[in-house]
Amino acid sequence: MFGCLMPPEVAYLRLAQNDWHACLEDSLVWVRSSWHGDWVGLPHLLARCADFLGLQALPVRPTSQVLLAAAIEVASRVEQHVACGAAEPSYHNRLHFADSLTAITVQIAIESALGGLDDPDWRAALLLLAVAHDYQHPGKVNTYPCELERLTVEALHPLLRSQQVPPQWMERIETIVLRTDFALVPENHQRVRGVPFSWCTDWATVLLNEADTLASSTEGFGPSLGAALAAEWQAIALPACAVVASAQGRRDFLQRIRFSSRSAGVLGAPQWVQRQLKA
Repeated sequence: MFGCLMPPEVAYLRLAQNDWHACLEDSLVWVRSSWHGDWVGLPHLLARCADFLGLQALPVRPTSQVLLAAAIEVASRVEQHVACGAAEPSYHNRLHFADSLTAITVQIAIESALGGLDDPDWRAALLLLAVAHDYQHPGKVNTYPCELERLTVEALHPLLRSQQVPPQWMERIETIVLRTDFALVPENHQRVRGVPFSWCTDWATVLLNEADTLASSTEGFGPSLGAALAAEWQAIALPACAVVASAQGRRDFLQRIRFSSRSAGVLGAPQWVQRQLKA
């Protein structure tokens, strides 16, 4: 379905000795080496993620196949858009999509391993959401709730329909995309408070919220991503561009992000955030 995969020797999504933190960190390092060198492209990364999650093993469920086809279509269109000369935002670009895709893949694998819960359709849907949640992002900020997220939903709708994504899944995907508005993140986490993990819209929303900011929350990758966001905001003359990458801006961001999933706990995300706040 996806064409050739990246070479197996590549240090991407390689789990050794059950060290999920190293798996994620090494994968994000490799993504950056590709980004600054010979970019492999989102479709190739998506193929590797699908393979890591066992989504290309036969037999393939019909809905999973449709959702994966939609994901590869979105990824391909993003790459084609840039290849045609379109400028990318400094932060909401293909590197951000790759970070989110990598993080959500690791989190899905952890959640499945912890609970023994297996739902290929949700796995495929979350891969689609990782590459689609900021589709056609203009590098601006919301002036009212879910403004940019609604633009993404509108852009995705005909694409999902052309790929014959079932109506139930179109509704779920659109709901989750709208809930990626950063202002809604606390409410999203509140929805799952005290609720055991299951494959459902509420927990999928939280996983995507976490994957969306996981790389930015780390000590190694966060500062450079903050600088990229500052550059993106500077391009639209947003006053906050002067502080978002500062020490205080970094602290404000770390104080606002939330982690509720078991997978975030296994990765150590709450601990590395607290370590930075104490420092």
